[in-house]
Amino acid sequence: MSKERIKVGTPVFLKPVNNAARYGRKDILEKVVLKKGRKYFYVGNTGETETRRMFKFSLEDMKQVTEYSADWELYLSKQEIINQEEKRKLMFDIRSFFNRCSSSDLTLDQLIKVHSIISE
Repeated sequence: MSKERIKVGTPVFLKPVNNAARYGRKDILEKVVLKKGRKYFYVGNTGETETRRMFKFSLEDMKQVTEYSADWELYLSKQEIINQEEKRKLMFDIRSFFNRCSSSDLTLDQLIKVHSIISE
């Protein structure tokens, strides 16, 4: 993500992490950039005017600014979130397979194919 793409009125998507995800929030929120300064920008619902109800993010690293752990990760498209979740799921499945399988589960040809893919 780049600072140049963050402008007032730009739609953004928030994915719950840490405590927000731990306590049942699973939905992705669609918000709008409402204010932008030199160091921070604020995200909230369209027409919202109270800063305390907005989410504050740093322009430098696009992370939520908070006194504790961040509850939201910011993305510029919903597809980025879907791709990241799919990647995480695939990595989990692949790791699980190789953690529990023995060398007799795979043929030599299969191992050669896997090795060629990994070494790309």
